[in-house]
Amino acid sequence: MSTSRSKAIARGPRAGASDVLAPNATAPLALLLSLAALAAVRAWTAAPGSMAGWGFSLLRFATPALGWTLWVVSVLALAPPLARPAAAMLARVRVPAWVFAALLAAVVWAWPDRLHFVGDFLLREGTAARGLEPAGLFPQALPLDVMLHYSLPRGLAGLGIQTAITARTLGALEAAALAWLAAAFARALRAEGVAALAIPVIVVGGGFLGIYTGYDKAIAEITLLTMATAVFVLRAMADSRWLVGAGLTTAFGLVLHRSMLALVPVAALGFGLALRRDPAGWRRWTIRIAIALPLLTLVVMLPRIIHAMRQFDPVHFTPLEGPAAGGPWRSLWSGSRWLDLINLVTLVSPLSLALPLLLILERRAFASPTAWILAALAAPWLALTVAIHPPQGMFRDWDNYSAAGVCLSMVAAWRVGEVARASAWRWLALTAAIAAAAPTLTWLAINADVDRGLARVEAYVSEPPRRSDAERARVWDFLGIRNAQLGRWDASAEAMAHAAETSPSPRVLLQWALAEQARGRSRVARDVFRRVTQMKPDDERAWYGLAAESWNLGDYDECRRAAERLRQVNPASPEARQLLGDLDQVEKQVGPSSR
Repeated sequence: MSTSRSKAIARGPRAGASDVLAPNATAPLALLLSLAALAAVRAWTAAPGSMAGWGFSLLRFATPALGWTLWVVSVLALAPPLARPAAAMLARVRVPAWVFAALLAAVVWAWPDRLHFVGDFLLREGTAARGLEPAGLFPQALPLDVMLHYSLPRGLAGLGIQTAITARTLGALEAAALAWLAAAFARALRAEGVAALAIPVIVVGGGFLGIYTGYDKAIAEITLLTMATAVFVLRAMADSRWLVGAGLTTAFGLVLHRSMLALVPVAALGFGLALRRDPAGWRRWTIRIAIALPLLTLVVMLPRIIHAMRQFDPVHFTPLEGPAAGGPWRSLWSGSRWLDLINLVTLVSPLSLALPLLLILERRAFASPTAWILAALAAPWLALTVAIHPPQGMFRDWDNYSAAGVCLSMVAAWRVGEVARASAWRWLALTAAIAAAAPTLTWLAINADVDRGLARVEAYVSEPPRRSDAERARVWDFLGIRNAQLGRWDASAEAMAHAAETSPSPRVLLQWALAEQARGRSRVARDVFRRVTQMKPDDERAWYGLAAESWNLGDYDECRRAAERLRQVNPASPEARQLLGDLDQVEKQVGPSSR
């Protein structure tokens, strides 16, 4: 290979042709105005009375000392006289990737998720903590998912380490890896000065960071591998040896989760672009292995992935309202779906709403390899963002959009870095980084505070706009269960009563009855237990509850009927035997009840 050819490959594409183009003159101003508008909306939605802007209204539920302080800092950073000298000072600072990684790990460790609201948090935590069989609850889970989120915590539990601690530790380590990759992303873009500090912060500055605070589910690795694949492909534009990393992450992803098929387009594009620039790369055995490994993994895993998709994924494309929504296609345009999508996207990627205007103003950027790579990375996730209907609604199942969030944050960081190349606007990279970090830290703090987190969830179902009955039932159900776990029986009973209004299933009614029983409202508890027995005549807990509350109310006739029925359902029931023995003693003393 000639010397000139070697130098050309070493220089690489400078992360895209747009890197050598001067930014559009109006792009910096557009970014500044977008950041100002986002700050204004966040302050405006802090007023109580409506949850229409639930992705923006974090200030309403955060500790004022933290939330508003961060907001004020983000507003002050919009002022050039303040931001410019701060950016100039920070431009001289060099933060090693390991330091940034340690800082981010410390942040997610300091603010563990104590709310347990997102997605399958309660179910996943209970499965690992109680040693339940994952195949029964998550038969679609692939091997790496089961290993990381069941086998590992159960194995460490045998050594006395709580499963919750294992989940938090794994999350902190993965957050550190996320930070390292964000720093590598900035290097791939050849960011300089304050942009070299700002770009990593923008990349990790999104609500998706909340999945690394103790949520024991594969979405954390999905998001991490999505970023890793993009970084390795971008670095491969300058050195094809980075394709090894891209091949490994794609292969690991295919063993982790079926959604990792989304990595195939960007990996294929990366291999094509990198080897086109460096044809000699084909001769390296490491590159051949990097190509063969994901292909072989795909061949092995594809039948299982397709089976899981056919059996378990239709629910993700079915509206919560069912046939009333008019089917998956019509439901895409119904109700408040697009408003909720805006809230969701803003939550997982705070700067994402500034992207459409920036991309329109910088159309030349689409000619760069960086644009192609990031587009290939984001396209599958964004398509899913628009198409899927989370089983519990976007408000709760925001974790499903974490990979899309990190993709949008990477695109935002790339464009901010390009805007900041103009000498007069370099300070804007610092402003954008603060604008991304402030709501992200506020979000983590809310989920770490049970009272404030529960207040936000309750406001969602109590205030306008009114949500569908199906979504409201699921959210009230969570509030009932979580308050019961916390021993807050009044709040639990009231929440389960709301859930029973639209979803009076035996499980919901039983949970409601138990909460009423725990707070001492025997008459209400008895009535609800009776409803459960009518719906599910073989429920032992319901018959025992009905008997126990009838005893408390002095209604010994109904107590005996319930105890006899309990004994029929379970002849070996010690509770039935105890109750019937106690009733015999009472009747010997006072005679049969006349009630």
